[in-house]
Amino acid sequence: MTFTFHNDRPEDFIAILREVGQWLIESKQEMWQLDTLTPENLFDDCATGNCYVMYADGEPAATFILQWKDPLYYADVPDNTAGFIHKVAIRRKFAGQGFFAHMLDFCRNECKKRNIYEIQLETDATRPSLMRFYEKYGFQPIYRKMIEEFGQTFNCQYYRLEV
Repeated sequence: MTFTFHNDRPEDFIAILREVGQWLIESKQEMWQLDTLTPENLFDDCATGNCYVMYADGEPAATFILQWKDPLYYADVPDNTAGFIHKVAIRRKFAGQGFFAHMLDFCRNECKKRNIYEIQLETDATRPSLMRFYEKYGFQPIYRKMIEEFGQTFNCQYYRLEV
C-alpha cells in the first residue's frame, strides 16, 4: 500500500474527522462534539498548513495535525522545540491496519527536517485503551491536566516521544 500526506485538503480533513466523530458517538465513545469540527475552530494560526490527510493508495484514510507551537495545550513548551500531534482520526475501514505507525514515521521525518527531536501529544485520560495505544508506540506519560476547548473540558494525559 502506498501512503501519501497532504496538508492542503481541508475538505477531506474535516470530512474524516466528522466521520470518525460520528462513529465515536454511535459507539458511545464521544470525543468531539460534531458541531465543533469546523474550519473556524480547527484552522487557527497554529494549525493552518499543518492539518494532514493521509491517503492509502489514493483514498483518504486518516487525519492528524502536526503543529510547531500550541499556546492552549502546550503553553509552557517553547515554539519550534517539539512537534505537537492533535486530532488523530483513522477511518473505520482502515482501523487495525497499523496506519498510525506510518503517520508517526511521517511526523518523525518532519520533525527531523526542522531539527526537532521530540513529539508530544495528549489524549483523554479517561480512556485507558487509547492511552495504551499511544504507549505501545513508545509515547511516555508525563503529566495530566484539565483543558477547556470549544466549550468542552478534557482530562488530558500528556505524552512525550523522543525522535
